[in-house]
Parts: sequence; C-alpha cells; structure tokens
Amino acid sequence: MPSKTEDRPGPLPDEKLLDLFEQRMLDIWSRGAFDLADPVGTARLVRLLLGREGFGPTAPVLAESGVRAEWNRVFAEQRSEFVASWLAGHLTGPVLDVLGGDFTVLRALLRHGLDAGSVTGCERSTAYESDWSRLPFPVHDVPADVRLPEGEYGSALLCTVLHHEPEVRRLLDAVARTGAERWVIVENCLDAENSEEFHLYVDEFFNRCLNTFDVPCVPQHRTAEEWRTLLGGYGEVTVEESRTDVPGMPFPYTLFVVER
Repeated sequence: MPSKTEDRPGPLPDEKLLDLFEQRMLDIWSRGAFDLADPVGTARLVRLLLGREGFGPTAPVLAESGVRAEWNRVFAEQRSEFVASWLAGHLTGPVLDVLGGDFTVLRALLRHGLDAGSVTGCERSTAYESDWSRLPFPVHDVPADVRLPEGEYGSALLCTVLHHEPEVRRLLDAVARTGAERWVIVENCLDAENSEEFHLYVDEFFNRCLNTFDVPCVPQHRTAEEWRTLLGGYGEVTVEESRTDVPGMPFPYTLFVVER
C-alpha cells in the first residue's frame, strides 16, 4: 500500500538548498560505504530531478538505480548499529521505545546486550507497514490520544521522534505519565549549517523517496539549547552529546539524557 505522503505536493526547493543537499548526499555516500558506481553523477542527477520534477518522479529513479535500496540498507544496518552502540550505556531496563518506527534501533540494542524480556515497543499502527507479531518483544498501538503503555520502566527511548510531533508537549506529558525515571532522547538540531527549511526538506525526501512511512513533517525542529530548555521542564538534562558521523544522515544527531 503506498504511503499517504505520496499524494501530497512536495516543497519547491531553491538552488541553495539543492546545492547543500547534493553535497550532503556525497558526504553520506562516502562515509556510509554505499555501493554506487558513480556517486558524483548520481548526486547530480538526483539534484536535477528534485529541482525540475519534485519528489514524485524522483522516487522511481532512486528505486530503479538502486540508490533507495542502498540508502535503506545503510539505515537498517549501519545507522541502527551506530545509534545502538551510542545509546546502550545510557539505558536501564525495563525500556519503553516510544514511537520506535520499525524498531531497527531497538533490535540493534538487543544485539548490544539489552534483554528482550525487558523491552516494550509502541507505535501508531497506521504509520508503518510492519508485522510486529514477529518481533521478540511486545509492541503496543498508540491511539490518537497518545496513551502510552503502562509499566515500571527504567528508561524511555525517543529516537528522532519529537520533531515529527505536531504537539511535542503532549507526547512528553504522556511519557512523563509512564513513570520512566530516565529519558534517552535523540534529536535533529537546528544550527548555522542546518536550517529548519533543510530539515523539513530532508524529512519529506526520506518519507516520499526512500520509504513509505506516513510520519508527519512539521516545523518542530529546535536548536540544542531550545531542546535542552524544553526537556529541562521535565527533569534534569544530565547528558548532551552530538555526532556528525551518523551513517545515512545529512545532519548531526544530538543525544539528551533526562533524569526525572
């Protein structure tokens, strides 16, 4: 079933944004060990298609050329392993993975020693085409009112979740009601090199050209300081770390650990 996002018109990028995205594609492909015969030519083709035709005509070209498969492989394998290795030492069980998507990060965390018997996932069943029954941990559907599973959780994991939420505080309030003593949060942050416009464009590109996830692209990105201030209203931010070398990603990830 195609994603609902395929029916929405894409944003019209300017030349400066396309120049930046082309350069970031080359950066990603070089450090992510992508198997592409002509990265420079492919990046230029994708840039031209996005500028002239938009997301719709670009998506099948990425599929036919193998770029989509390679990028998703890097997301599923290298990115998940990278993030799991980074986060593993900060998580204490039992763990609730909040809106964990297809749970590739949580599955990688199991490979890094997290006990499958002490983890729970939750996600909106309408957003992902996944058979959760085959996973080695329970997955709960998140209803429209964002009620989260109840339990005695040591940690709540929110990996690149908050910037997709139209009502960020409503989700954070729901996480607070779970009683999780530690929140481990990974977010995309605005800075001088990564504007809101660029973040939103990349989000939409990922949703419409690389996968079929029906996840909102909304203007909820913040600077690291703004995230720190928001999260500080729920507890003490004890860890803040940024990584610029996340496989497959064209901008940094920032880790925040909040102690309740």
